[in-house]
Amino acid sequence: MAGLRRLLTIVTLLLPTLLFGCAAPPPNPVYPEITFQHLNPLYLNVGEIKIVDEFTPPLKPPHVEHELPVSIDQTVRNWVRDRLRTTGNSGAVATVTIKDASAVEKGLDKETGLKGLITKDQSELYEFHVLVELKITEISGSSAFVTAEATRTKSVAEGITLNQREKTYFNQVEALMRAFDPEMEKNIRTFMGAYLR
Repeated sequence: MAGLRRLLTIVTLLLPTLLFGCAAPPPNPVYPEITFQHLNPLYLNVGEIKIVDEFTPPLKPPHVEHELPVSIDQTVRNWVRDRLRTTGNSGAVATVTIKDASAVEKGLDKETGLKGLITKDQSELYEFHVLVELKITEISGSSAFVTAEATRTKSVAEGITLNQREKTYFNQVEALMRAFDPEMEKNIRTFMGAYLR
């Protein structure tokens, strides 16, 4: 009887552990695409808008572009789709060239010894960078171009979860592109005013 009682006690103690072990992990969040549809489009006096992507993610450290839930280069494409319009002038073409759309991870120095055991350090620094060129070329040979770039950096604490890291990635890409947009619009209005309609 005592043996049965002890077995029941062990099962009772182990049951929560077993049930906890079977619990499903939290679902991965789904992030929306970053768009610019709430902004007024810029009408360029061209017949076509082309996109050229010159940035190739290295897919190895320290680069982390392949880990972003929403990529920088795709967000640039969304920007072009939402912000630029043609007027149908077949004598001119606008080319948007993505020069850089990088995200780089840099390790940070951590406290060591006893202080390191009780201190939660910032363990990585992420740098997000975008550089885009817009060039208008006419059949006559005339042309004009502008560039815009933005950079955002963010450090993260050691021990953050994958979901927390992805949320940081998303927030920083969004902040990066929110900074890029007015910079590019300002440059277009300043240096390409003759092509705006």
